Amino acid sequence: MTGPGIMEDRSRPGGYDVNIALVGCGRAAQQHVEAVALAGSGRIMAVVDEDAGRADEFARLTGAAPRPLDDVLGDSRIDAVAICTPPNTHASIAIAALHAGKAVIVEKPVTRTGDELDAILAAADASGVPALAMLQHRGRLPDAALRTPWTGDASAVIEVFRPRPRGHYFADPWRHDPDRSGGGHVAHLAVHLLDVSCQLLGMPTSVSGLTDCRDVSGIDTRAALAVQFSDGALMSVLASAHPSPRGERLHMVDGERELLIADAGAEYRVGDAVEQLQQVPTPRLRALVYQELYAAVRGEAPPERYALRRARGVTAVLEEVRRLAAAVEETVA
Repeated sequence: MTGPGIMEDRSRPGGYDVNIALVGCGRAAQQHVEAVALAGSGRIMAVVDEDAGRADEFARLTGAAPRPLDDVLGDSRIDAVAICTPPNTHASIAIAALHAGKAVIVEKPVTRTGDELDAILAAADASGVPALAMLQHRGRLPDAALRTPWTGDASAVIEVFRPRPRGHYFADPWRHDPDRSGGGHVAHLAVHLLDVSCQLLGMPTSVSGLTDCRDVSGIDTRAALAVQFSDGALMSVLASAHPSPRGERLHMVDGERELLIADAGAEYRVGDAVEQLQQVPTPRLRALVYQELYAAVRGEAPPERYALRRARGVTAVLEEVRRLAAAVEETVA
């Protein structure tokens, strides 16, 4: 792996292999701090936020210096940038970091559109440095379910019930702006199981259904969707931020193959053979993304399971959901 800033100085204080700049100091950034600690072999060397108070808070939390983004991108000691800013800024920051020779790990939803994703991937190809997505629930997939392609006969159901009060969307200005946030309940909570399904079923070609934006204009808090994939596989999606019970489930069937991912873990069945996986705590799943990042930065292996390029499918679904939500607003108006 080559590129300015990628492992140019291997004599790091404390024996750390990978130096990370954390860009954006909100709720997601707190999760990244925990993931870096769990993953080992890396440290947060700089924190970046336009809000000086937030930057100072994370500086105390991590022991890293608050710095401007341009300063971070010009520092050859920094190997990777973790992008935890609002979704409308992901593409521009990722492209700048990649052109500066920094690997990137991008929070979900990684981009608002397929064009933004393509622009990031083009920058990654041009710079020759890794680009990963913090879509950590890919780690819940049994390896065997990924090895054998699923056919056009596959049918899947996703249910995501995660209650969120209306006030959540007004805690930060960007959360109630559909252009800045990239969407609502589907883009920020159902995104994980949608992404997992796309790892198995491929590229969606049709997304239809209903969204409910009555809580916040343009922000879906309920959705009932139908998705068709390029080879004919079908999926239904039911998501809601309204009910008090909480639960997530993906159920996929293709002939004698069956996959169930739920709160308790995963089960993969082929005929009479059954593989069961216990639920992995989400912080540990995020740490696995960082471990793949570290291996890619060191040149040991390119990104695979958490590669940003594998986010094309879920990005296409989320882009269509935003169109459905926008159409609801036009109808109401």
